[in-house]
Amino acid sequence: MAEVTLMKLKIATTQYGLDDIGSESRFWTRIEEKTKEAAGAGAGLIVFPEYMTAHLLSLVPSMSHEGACGYLADRTDEYARFFAALSAETGIAILAGTHVARVDGGYANRAYLFFPDGRIERQDKVHLTPEEQNHWPLIAGEELNVFDTAWGKTTILICYDIEFPELARAAAVRGAELLLCPSYTETAFGYYRVRYCAQARAVENQLFVALSGLAGELTEERPQIDRAYSLAGTFAPCDYPFVPDGVLALGESSEDATVLAEVDFELLRENRERGAVAPFFDRRPELYERELRKASVE
Repeated sequence: MAEVTLMKLKIATTQYGLDDIGSESRFWTRIEEKTKEAAGAGAGLIVFPEYMTAHLLSLVPSMSHEGACGYLADRTDEYARFFAALSAETGIAILAGTHVARVDGGYANRAYLFFPDGRIERQDKVHLTPEEQNHWPLIAGEELNVFDTAWGKTTILICYDIEFPELARAAAVRGAELLLCPSYTETAFGYYRVRYCAQARAVENQLFVALSGLAGELTEERPQIDRAYSLAGTFAPCDYPFVPDGVLALGESSEDATVLAEVDFELLRENRERGAVAPFFDRRPELYERELRKASVE
């Protein structure tokens, strides 16, 4: 187990704007600028959204989902080199959104977290949306990666994954105190589902959740990604010693922006010891299993 050396972590969550970037070089330059700005503001981690590299599809003629996945997967080595170098240069960890990667039998919607020392953690999306199941050639992930960092155990739940409480609970039981949620939600309906589930996961597991998302709209439509709605933010339990609504930071409008928040893991431990309620510790898994078994035979 890695030694925990940071009790406080400043997190930059991004509302990555879908605009007409005009060139591939501008795509990479924007990301570099955002990361360096976050590092300059004292962030130790920046979280980019789900399907961020799909913005590159706006630079090429419209294609099928199969073609789009192949096009993006061909850029995986370039993507990895860019973010590994950027993390080393800036000295901060970068959750580089999600990227379509090749796996046996198809493709995965995969998140990559790059560290300045060259380490890379990966997480495939476990729960694919109906759109991803029916139209994209994607394969769901089968494992949850809970990994050590300088600030403690962390995991990545990609967008729809945050809507399944069992997955976050499994991460919390394994020691995770920070959930990172890169998301892509096309409408406000989808955003608020993800946002409120993120806050619910923070309450029921007494941990922090950092949410990022795509925002804005392209001039020309694309079958994959062309419009999005999101307010990035970082959330804590709605209990002592945090603010009543649990919102540590939140974007103001669905447009290109970076939202900074500091999470204090000493305060999280204080919440777990002295909060008004203790939903993480007061859970009754044996009872739940009994009730689920009843449901299976009724």
